[in-house]
Amino acid sequence: MRKRVLLLVVPPVDELDLVGPAEVFGTANRLLGGGRRPYALEVVTTARDRRIDGESGLSLLAHRRYHDIDGGRSDSVLVICGVGARTMRDPALFGWLRRVAATSRRLGSVCVGAFLLAEAGILDGRRATAHWRYVRELADRYPRVAVDPRPTWVQDGNIYTSAGISAGIDLALAWVEEDFGSAAALKVARELVLFLRRPGGQDQVSVSLDTQASHTKAMHELQVWMTEHLDRSLSVDSLADRMAMSARNFARVFAQELGTTPGRYLLQLRVEAARRLLEQTDESSMHVATACGFGSVDVMRRAFLRALGTTPLRYRRHFQTEAARSRMPSKALRGPLVAARREIARAARVAAGRRR
Repeated sequence: MRKRVLLLVVPPVDELDLVGPAEVFGTANRLLGGGRRPYALEVVTTARDRRIDGESGLSLLAHRRYHDIDGGRSDSVLVICGVGARTMRDPALFGWLRRVAATSRRLGSVCVGAFLLAEAGILDGRRATAHWRYVRELADRYPRVAVDPRPTWVQDGNIYTSAGISAGIDLALAWVEEDFGSAAALKVARELVLFLRRPGGQDQVSVSLDTQASHTKAMHELQVWMTEHLDRSLSVDSLADRMAMSARNFARVFAQELGTTPGRYLLQLRVEAARRLLEQTDESSMHVATACGFGSVDVMRRAFLRALGTTPLRYRRHFQTEAARSRMPSKALRGPLVAARREIARAARVAAGRRR
């Protein structure tokens, strides 16, 4: 049977919040149905004229208003709204959402849509997230909600919340995976030319973006050098020597520029490099751990649990490419490792060039 998916939109919205998930389900219809569309996708809205205005200037037309849809039960409902909806008070809408939460298999939100679910009381006693810019406000306003500022998306029972913007795509892919398996979700992600299909436990802001945060050329160059030498010890003393600083002064300057300690930053780099190897090769966990500087499989496992909320083994089961399962010989680790390091370092090089 086709799964009925409603995208409930409270305009104006960031266009990608809406179009991203819609494209995931549309692509699944093209690729997975074998001539039959597995999803019946419908866009509904609170707007009287069904017009959905986008923050970037696009306008879309919903199929109908949300309260005009037929009484058939929906399989999944995804709430999408703009930042102005954080203070929305609409008893009729909140009552509708409570009924959906009780009758649908899944109810989710993109970005600040979590505020609407929280105002309706649906998130009380549940773990939830939202865009990193608004998680503190969400936690302050709704103390009964266990707000987690870190993950890309969160599931608690049949309720899902996501960080928004591109994270709405990740949540939609997670639903496709629930419905049709990991291989199907990966097929959709590849068709959309996504750089990475992120698990819910992944941090909202990647270390690749963080490499663009420092302001000095010297620190940029150190970040690039670190990504290219992850298999070394890279102690604070050795990094400080490379910067011609005392260890104490280096740690202080590093924290000021990047907002984290050298040790935590290095751990993020190693986890991100290990993720690439687990996705792109069939190397053993011991080889991956050694190549990325963890020293042991147990250390890498603890790092993954802390950073991603999953183990390297489970991560590989979900995200390893089909080609990597069969083609990668045991001595071919260096190529993907170098590619992973270069991938992480590229952002720092680009940012450094822009600042010159």
